[in-house]
Amino acid sequence: MHHPANSTEHEPDHVIARRQKIGVILLLLFTLAYAGFIGLCAFAYDWISKTKISGIPLTVAYGFGLLFLSLVVAMLYGLLSRTRS
Repeated sequence: MHHPANSTEHEPDHVIARRQKIGVILLLLFTLAYAGFIGLCAFAYDWISKTKISGIPLTVAYGFGLLFLSLVVAMLYGLLSRTRS
């Protein structure tokens, strides 16, 4: 019988629980950053659309910041959820 290469069948429950905890914490971190962006766009649109950082509108800078943060969160999850051999 063929088993997937990344099967978690043989991992102890504490390893799975640790990964879930890391994932939830990182998801909450990203969600807060995203909610801040949505909140600014919804309730302070005039301010966020007129504010510039080095000539770049804050909306664009914040959007690219969110993209960069998503990559950092993914790398952090990969590093922190590794099992120690």
